Amino acid sequence: MNFIFSSSQDPYFNLATEEYLLKQTSDNFVLLYVNQPCVVVGKHQNTLKEIDPRYVYDNKILIARRLSGGGAVYHDEGNLNFSFIQSILPGETASYQAITKSLFNFLKGPIPNLLLTERNDFRVEDKKVSGSAMHIFKNRVLAHGTLLIDCNLTHLSAALKGETSRFQDKAISSVKSSVKNLTKYHINLDINQLTANFESFLRDLYPIQAYTLPLSQIREIKELAISKYSQRDWIFGYSPKYSYSNHFILKEKTIGYKIEVVKGIIEKIEFGKESQTNTNHRIFGESLIGKEHNLYALSNTITSLGSEDFRQMFIESLF
Repeated sequence: MNFIFSSSQDPYFNLATEEYLLKQTSDNFVLLYVNQPCVVVGKHQNTLKEIDPRYVYDNKILIARRLSGGGAVYHDEGNLNFSFIQSILPGETASYQAITKSLFNFLKGPIPNLLLTERNDFRVEDKKVSGSAMHIFKNRVLAHGTLLIDCNLTHLSAALKGETSRFQDKAISSVKSSVKNLTKYHINLDINQLTANFESFLRDLYPIQAYTLPLSQIREIKELAISKYSQRDWIFGYSPKYSYSNHFILKEKTIGYKIEVVKGIIEKIEFGKESQTNTNHRIFGESLIGKEHNLYALSNTITSLGSEDFRQMFIESLF
C-alpha cells in the first residue's frame, strides 16, 4: 500500500488526484490532504441548492464537485481529508467500513468514545466529526471522507446554508447533522502530527511505503484539475435540471418569477401576473436566457447595471 500526504491545498488538484489514482493506476493508496477553504458537493447534487452563494462568494470560499455521491461538505485548514483507493477482487463487495477500519481503530486511541454509524459517519456524543462517501470504477473503489479537527464551524454552517425551498429538482439533498471538532474531545490533536502517527500506525498493519507522485503524473493531474474540476460546467453545469422560484419588492409591488435551468444554463423565465404585461421586464428576462445561473458568471452583470432598479434587484434575487 502506498501512502501519500499531498503538499497541495488546492481542492481541484486534490480531487483530480483521487480520480487519477482511481482510474489510471492499479496500486492501493492512502491519500491524505488538507484543502484551503472550500465547499465540496456530491456528484449528483444541485450546487446552488446546497450553498449560500453570496456568503461563499464574499468570503472567497471555493466551490468544487467531487467524483462520489453523498452530501455537501466544507473543508479548510482545520479539516483533514482521507482517501482509500484500492482494487477489489472479482465478486468481492466493496465495504466502506472494512476499507476505513484502520483509520477508525487509529482514532479510537485518542478518542475512545468514537462511534462508526450505519451511514459510515464518525460520531462522538452524537456529534458528527466525519462524513464520508464512496465511488466504484470497474474493479477499483474510492472510499473517502473528512475529519473535523479544528475547522471553522462558523464558515461551515453559513456556507452550507442553502435556500432549498426555492428549488424544485430531483437532486440528492444533504442530510443536515450537528457537527463538532475533534479538538473539543482531545485538545492536543494536530493535523501534521496526526498524519505522521497514522502513517506509523499503518506500517504496523500492512506493507506500506511513502509514495511521491512523479512529475509525469503531476502534469496529468494538473491537466485534469484544470480541464474538469475547476470548470463551471462541472461545478454548476453537472447539477440535475431544476426550477428556481423567487420574488422581490419593487415600488411596493411584489415581482415573482420562475426560471428553468438545464446543465447550469437558464433556458426559460416566467414572470408573475404583475410583470407579464411589462415589456421591459420581459425583454430583460429574455436577455438572460442562455446565460449561466451562478454568481460567478453573472457578477459582472450585477456590477454593470448601475441604478437600473428592476434589473439590479432581479439579478441579485437569482442567488
